[in-house]
Amino acid sequence: MPETTSPTIEFISVANEFRHEYIVEKSRFITTICPCSTETEAQAFINRINKEFWDARHNCTAYALGPKQEQQRSSDNGEPSGTAGKPMLEVLKKTGITNVAVVVTRYFGGIKLGAGGLIRAYSHSVSETLQLAPKELHTTRVQLQTTIDYALYGSLERYLQDAQLHYEAAFGEQIELTILVPLNDIEHIQKELQDMSHGAATCIVLNAIEVVLPLN
Repeated sequence: MPETTSPTIEFISVANEFRHEYIVEKSRFITTICPCSTETEAQAFINRINKEFWDARHNCTAYALGPKQEQQRSSDNGEPSGTAGKPMLEVLKKTGITNVAVVVTRYFGGIKLGAGGLIRAYSHSVSETLQLAPKELHTTRVQLQTTIDYALYGSLERYLQDAQLHYEAAFGEQIELTILVPLNDIEHIQKELQDMSHGAATCIVLNAIEVVLPLN
């Protein structure tokens, strides 16, 4: 079994920039979320959204960076203290989603929401946007290579899809499958492939690599 150079660190981030709008009491809360890996990237994103929505009353911000959200920052941007940036950051902390920056742009609708209303509105905006945004898993996987006959491909492909294992297939005289397997599942997956192929599938364990996998 291959050894990884460091313990597996998994975290979830957003796959790409995403925007969602939420309206409460005629106030528009436009949430824009973006993957960022450094404070420089996060600040550049925030500055870009500030320029885009230059006429908004508030562009409140929060970001969390690092596999364990080691870097965190938020801003109320003129809203009453603790009613915007902090609730936004709390949503990020609760979900565990990291390497992400978020800006909630507010266009005032003429009806005051009060401190409690603002906290709920900013929290809900970020929570709903994170739910809807495409996400991805950053993790480590071991490459398991197996060579099979064409007659076995249909059943093995169904098994891999049902097990939600990512793989690539190269088609030649036989089919060479390279499967990305969690470190702790290697022996189990090897046994499954052997059983399904009645011992015909040859398995080679290759090196562990860092991968980014889409999440549904």
